Amino acid sequence: MIESGGGHIVNISSLAGKNALPNGAAYAASKWGLNGLSYSVAEELRGKNIRVAVVCPGSVDTDLSPHEGKNKSKMLQPEDVAHAVEALVTQAPQSFMSEILLRPTQKP
Repeated sequence: MIESGGGHIVNISSLAGKNALPNGAAYAASKWGLNGLSYSVAEELRGKNIRVAVVCPGSVDTDLSPHEGKNKSKMLQPEDVAHAVEALVTQAPQSFMSEILLRPTQKP
């Protein structure tokens, strides 16, 4: 990316990387670490025309995480996360969104 003159790095984290997650300490810690890495690398690469951002979604309805007891119709969909990534990589050149917190409109 440096040689090609720039680009985007988008890491997918979780709201668990912003808020405590009961009974999920290892998962939350890994997401806090990913967020910290993203923010630090963003500053390191900012002058090289490389934007580094992190998307922190809440509960997303995927086969990888069943989210027992949650109403799937109220959960975020993978397309919602993709839309956030699209917003990051299509923003105007004079701006820099470094983080998106993505929540469903209703609690699942």
